[in-house]
Amino acid sequence: MKKYTVLLQKIAQYSLYLIGFFVLSAFVNWVQAPKATNQAFVNLPVTTLDGKAHLLSTAQGKTTVVYFFAPWCTVCKLSIDAVNWFEGSSRVQAVAVGLDYETPNELLQFQSRVKAPIYAGSSELQKQFQIDRYPTVYILDGNGRVRHTMVGYASRFGIWLRTWL
Repeated sequence: MKKYTVLLQKIAQYSLYLIGFFVLSAFVNWVQAPKATNQAFVNLPVTTLDGKAHLLSTAQGKTTVVYFFAPWCTVCKLSIDAVNWFEGSSRVQAVAVGLDYETPNELLQFQSRVKAPIYAGSSELQKQFQIDRYPTVYILDGNGRVRHTMVGYASRFGIWLRTWL
């Protein structure tokens, strides 16, 4: 019986460490993430990887996950597959937008990792969304308004959870 009590105490202790880690991570993300504005981002001017101008509509009644990344960013390479979670979703559309690149060809390496559309963004789009760290994830409601922003590693579960909140 004493063995089980010690085991339960260890489990409780590690659970508290885990909860503390998540709280600290959420606080750091809150401090680093761009501050949400009241502005609606309805049509985002992006470029397809074959060089065609495109307006990405975010006000279709679906939640939109916009994953901003840079081709040189190691953390982006590790977490970009999080947008694959939403493939075929009737509730959420997910897109990846490359920034901070010299040519759109640098973004092609991500096409094999992501099933969602990948677009080339611009410095104007980067300024509009206040992107200064990578990756940055914006979650927009069905009207294009910002619901959540996240900076740094983004897990599938973390993004999915925020699409429900």
